[in-house]
Amino acid sequence: MVPTGIRAHLARVRRPAKSGRHGAPAPGHSGLGAWLALVTPGRPAHRRRAAGRRLRLGLLGLTLLLAGCLGLVLIGPTTAAPTRSSPAPGRSIVGKLLAAGKLPAPGNREGAAGQVVQNLPPATVAPAAAPPAVAVGPPLAVRENFAFAPYWTLPQSRSFDLTGLTTLAYFSLGVSPDGSIEESGPGWNGYESQALSDLITRAHGSGERVVLTVNDFDQGSLNALTSSSTAPTTLAAALIPLLEAKNLDGVNFDFEGQGNQDQGGLTNLMAGVSTALRSADPHWQITMDTYASSAGDTGGFYDIPALAPFVDAFFVMAYQLNLSATPTAVSPLTSSMFSDLTTLEQYTAVVPAAKVILGAPFFGVEWPTSDGTLGAQATGAATDIPDSLLQGSADPQYWDPVTDTGWTSFQVDAQWEESYYEDPLGLFDMAQLAARFGVRGVGIWALGMESDDTQMIAALDGFAPTDPTESTGPPSTSSSPPTSTPPDISSTDGPMSTVTSPPLVPLPSTTSGTSTTSTTTTTSTTSTTSTTTTLPGPSDGATPLITGTFDGTTGTLTPVSAVSVASLAPVGELTGFATTDPAYACLAQGPPLTVYPDGTLSGYDVAVATAPTDCTSGDFTFPS
Repeated sequence: MVPTGIRAHLARVRRPAKSGRHGAPAPGHSGLGAWLALVTPGRPAHRRRAAGRRLRLGLLGLTLLLAGCLGLVLIGPTTAAPTRSSPAPGRSIVGKLLAAGKLPAPGNREGAAGQVVQNLPPATVAPAAAPPAVAVGPPLAVRENFAFAPYWTLPQSRSFDLTGLTTLAYFSLGVSPDGSIEESGPGWNGYESQALSDLITRAHGSGERVVLTVNDFDQGSLNALTSSSTAPTTLAAALIPLLEAKNLDGVNFDFEGQGNQDQGGLTNLMAGVSTALRSADPHWQITMDTYASSAGDTGGFYDIPALAPFVDAFFVMAYQLNLSATPTAVSPLTSSMFSDLTTLEQYTAVVPAAKVILGAPFFGVEWPTSDGTLGAQATGAATDIPDSLLQGSADPQYWDPVTDTGWTSFQVDAQWEESYYEDPLGLFDMAQLAARFGVRGVGIWALGMESDDTQMIAALDGFAPTDPTESTGPPSTSSSPPTSTPPDISSTDGPMSTVTSPPLVPLPSTTSGTSTTSTTTTTSTTSTTSTTTTLPGPSDGATPLITGTFDGTTGTLTPVSAVSVASLAPVGELTGFATTDPAYACLAQGPPLTVYPDGTLSGYDVAVATAPTDCTSGDFTFPS
């Protein structure tokens, strides 16, 4: 769902650039604006004409357009740069707020600010029951506008604008490997709070459903949960009294894993739980969160056709803002690798359109970049930031015609930063696309991340923005100083959530078309002979050096504090470990180290040493 949507998907196709985590998450809805322009009368005329030209140009035209932008960067005049006298709202300040636990991580359900709700007052007044139209009506509205309310946003929930929504999902309570519910932690504190009771009462007063999200993002736990013969009964027995106690109207299941080894077990789990819930109350709504690529990925975590009979709808986590890229001359930040158009084509080919809800992000993704143009290169890791920080700033707002998303660029000191986000026009495009495919509706991750601009939810309702951004940005700007070392993830990306971070969403291997094939990365490494005597070390007065070989490339590793990789599938092995640091010297004679995609830092992998298999424990990051 989200949160996870997205924090987005990365330079190697196998990794989402949060997008993503829930997000997840391929990059933007590329070509969506162009397609809609020819079929949607409500779209602004000037946008229709421009989009029609883009569609006629096709993929080649988009490629040439992007190449032209890159060429202008090299030969065009320099444009005056928007600057900030105060820190940027992205990595320069948001990272610090995340690290201090003062701001929730917007995407991928990481919710780093769980401690914010630890002391919410417990409920003393029960929430109001749903009105008859909801309590005895169909589980889904004719047109769904589905929104998540994460536990860490409950303190601000009084300010939520619920107008136009049909279902509100409280996120979330954890599911244990045996199917029981975790009755502790910030999610449980939020469930027991008066703030949630008041939110339920307000939503019911507006004729909206409120459902409970339950989640599991840990691969080991999911393996146990889906293979247990008793888990379906245990989980259903735990959920029914939780729904009844808060006058809730159903359950949203957010199980996010990788690989297809759990497909059959997950389907059996959902079959058992769904049957029990529908027996208890046939009007309860049952939804499940799935990846954007899942309908076309038979090797992925979900068997969408098999699951369909047991859910009222799939919430498709299409948090597809952009892709970060390895900073080279041929890999611009903007990408059109996988689109919302492709997502809906694939889903509606295998399940009824009425079972599909297209999810959108209310967060953005920000990178340090080589300059401030549309063709800039990423020079460091991405950070997820709420739309409210982007749209509430004084930075210029541009439109990316490749991914059909809003973006901005600005400088902090000499460093360029770029942010990509869904603006009202992008959300309007998604709503129109959903309508054209006849799907059940649209959804958002998550309330509390939007700006005060009422056009955000109105755009999802199908109302065109009154003042859409037209500029694609400056043709040329000055360059930033090169980034030579990986950022310190222990200080920039903040504390991990009390909810285990979900795995990154797998991306399809194709870059266009209407079908995708699950990507399988096979890593072939050749052990190399290395000795520490050839490396400069502390005796030379130099900083200790650590090197290793992964995927045929030898590079420098940086030791870091433990990162979140437990729930992610390994992507290969690091060989030829060599170091001048006595603390890690014994690893040079040990077995290869397992390599994982780093779940907290976009653009980096992590080699993990774990005792007692290895002689010591430690995590080492290196550029992916």
